Amino acid sequence: MSISNIFETSKRSLLNHQSAINTTAKNIANVYTDGYTRRTVDLSNLSLGFGNMSEDSISRVKNQFLDNQIWYENQALGKESMSEMLLKQVETAFGEPDDSGLASIMTEFWNSWSSLANNPESDSARSLVRDKGVLLSNTFNRLDKNLKNLQKQTGIEIQQKVNEINQLVTQLGTINKHIDTHRSGDLIDQRDVLLSELASKIDIQVTENPSGTVEVLAGGHILISENYTNQLKTVMTQDNNGLFHSNIKTIQGNKSIEVISGELGGLLEFHNIHVSSYINSINESAVSLSNEVNKVHIKGFNLTGLSGLNFFKDTISGAGDFSLSAEILSDSSLIATSSESDVRGDSTSAQAIAELQYDEIINGRSVLDNYNSLIADVGNRVQEATFIRQNQKKIVQQLQIQKASVTGVSLDEEMTQLIQFEQAYGAAAKMISTVDELMQTILSLG
Repeated sequence: MSISNIFETSKRSLLNHQSAINTTAKNIANVYTDGYTRRTVDLSNLSLGFGNMSEDSISRVKNQFLDNQIWYENQALGKESMSEMLLKQVETAFGEPDDSGLASIMTEFWNSWSSLANNPESDSARSLVRDKGVLLSNTFNRLDKNLKNLQKQTGIEIQQKVNEINQLVTQLGTINKHIDTHRSGDLIDQRDVLLSELASKIDIQVTENPSGTVEVLAGGHILISENYTNQLKTVMTQDNNGLFHSNIKTIQGNKSIEVISGELGGLLEFHNIHVSSYINSINESAVSLSNEVNKVHIKGFNLTGLSGLNFFKDTISGAGDFSLSAEILSDSSLIATSSESDVRGDSTSAQAIAELQYDEIINGRSVLDNYNSLIADVGNRVQEATFIRQNQKKIVQQLQIQKASVTGVSLDEEMTQLIQFEQAYGAAAKMISTVDELMQTILSLG
């Protein structure tokens, strides 16, 4: 080998090992940087006698399968975390078990009728029935208001979540364009962090192109593809009962997207399905209770021998307008207790109303049993969401540990490589110095 070839090889070694040292130093500097993927260097070109180290010789260590699994499991974690939080708010709205909860108030209402049945001539017992009826009305009204406010706030949160998703889509679209013109490991790291964040909010399918750009689909529709981005919008409708329903559509093309996972999926499921069913169940209890009480009360007679009065309003459509009739509200002496006119001491009607608490008038259950079944369902859903969320968190953590073992930076490994590269760099520098001395000696002989 000629002196010039030795000099050129040594120079290549010096430059390549300098790049290797810089790459290793970058790994060490980013050991605690979230989303950073370890870089490795390929020095095989040097040993084969090829040119200097190119950008292609520095590569990101990654495992696409683990990335896809983490994105997928993050979608489920996002949904269950959101579901758990929202269902706990429903528990708070119902306030069970508590003295101010509907179950306790209904029991007090039925007990007041039993007390009146035991003493049908008592003015104070009639006043108690009316007061418990007012308390029952206020409780139904409060539940209706709280649940509808919760649905309304969830609708606002859906719009905010869609805005967050659109911001991520815009950022990913910009990064896609930059990667397409100048592929960079740092840009791809940033892209993967954004994809992970997007996956926690909505279920997506990701495909990476050979150029490094990604194609992202949601519900079968393209959100991101090289130089193209499409954002989402919320379309909200309201039914005759005042309940809302939210749909997600693409801005371009106005295509409906079925979102079943991620934080947005949890919000939509709660907003469109769960809270609506809870409101409908409360409405059913309110209407059934008022109708059954009125059926008995309208046939009964009060102390003045008057009959045909409703205890509750006859126009009740749900918990929101649940109320006593204007007559009973203004005068408790109009409460009917007797099944016959001018029969003092008769409490047949009052006893019949008190016993309504045991009648199976809603889906083969009493009003109270039907309500308790609803509360049990909410509690079971909270426990289920908590259990699944905890398991999903463990799954994501395990996958992240596996990913870190492959793509993460190990200080011990990097320091070892740094010493090796520095020694190789020193050897190359020494070789150049030796070749320089040799050439000086040869030149001096001439």
